Amino acid sequence: MKQVIIIGAGHAGLATAYLLMQKGYRKVVILEASDRVGTAWRTRYEGLTLFTSKRYSALPGMKMSGHADDYPSKQEFVEYLEHYATTFSLDIRFNNKVIDVQNELDGFTVSCSNGEIYLSKMLFVCTGAFQIPHSFQLSRHAFYHGRVFTPESIADRHLTCINENWLVIGDGASGRQLAKMLAEKNQVVLSTGKQRKFLPQRLFGKDIFFWLDKLGLTWLSKRRWLAKRIQMKDPFPADGITNNQLAKLGIKLHERFDLNNLKSKSQLHLYGNAIDKVIIATGYTNNFSWLEGCLFRQNVDKPIYERAREIRGLYLLSQPWLSCRGSGLIMGIEHDFNRLNLLEC
Repeated sequence: MKQVIIIGAGHAGLATAYLLMQKGYRKVVILEASDRVGTAWRTRYEGLTLFTSKRYSALPGMKMSGHADDYPSKQEFVEYLEHYATTFSLDIRFNNKVIDVQNELDGFTVSCSNGEIYLSKMLFVCTGAFQIPHSFQLSRHAFYHGRVFTPESIADRHLTCINENWLVIGDGASGRQLAKMLAEKNQVVLSTGKQRKFLPQRLFGKDIFFWLDKLGLTWLSKRRWLAKRIQMKDPFPADGITNNQLAKLGIKLHERFDLNNLKSKSQLHLYGNAIDKVIIATGYTNNFSWLEGCLFRQNVDKPIYERAREIRGLYLLSQPWLSCRGSGLIMGIEHDFNRLNLLEC
């Protein structure tokens, strides 16, 4: 029996391994580039809280400890992932960074940076949706020469600084949470983009995802008109970080801001304060260059999920809107897994 290879030991990779084992696949191997599970979560800023409660943040087969309606911290979730991997004795090969995948006649050849080579009939890409923060390159003509951080690179000591002037560029959940944390002891300007749509974290005493689930909105096919509207508006739970709530904390809301468009040093002063430090929180991008050998040779104009679907035995999970709104959420892994047409090994 050939082994099944999963790339990535984050929540998606661990859940996929468990689900495969439940279906009778015994030789399931997870390849992880780092030396621990959940690296993407570990590198996020301290103070991060998931916007799904423990009830909807648990992986298949194991509940999270504590009250199901509590919202787990980053550290709680990382510890849960470690416990999950140990409980189900998942076969994780750490320090195996995948650098190349070739599609052979009878399966895949997976090459790692440490020289290891794995053969597999089925390959699951579970590297997640938050791989690389959007890079921000200042032009050589830019007038700003201060520190620039991302939600991954900012250290705890910067989040506990006092009386500094911060500019946060990007008003998604991460940008808003960071602005709120910094505003306790600093002056903060939040640069906003498109008009945001917010959801309450709880409604009538229930997690908002309880209602979205009951109404069928979480699992509504992305091809439906309503799903397309939801994708375009991209609402997210924002208790405590709406525009009005942030303004009450003294945070200044500013229109879209680009450091490269500054015409003079005087423009580094927002609301009378010179910018000391900047956080770029404008989202993430994926890196699938290691799949070039089997994926990028064909139909390069199609979205990656469509190209992956055309290759026998290759499966992509835990990406936003693979099939529905829930695809990019922790709770959506099992839903999308159950839609797959698995091969026999």
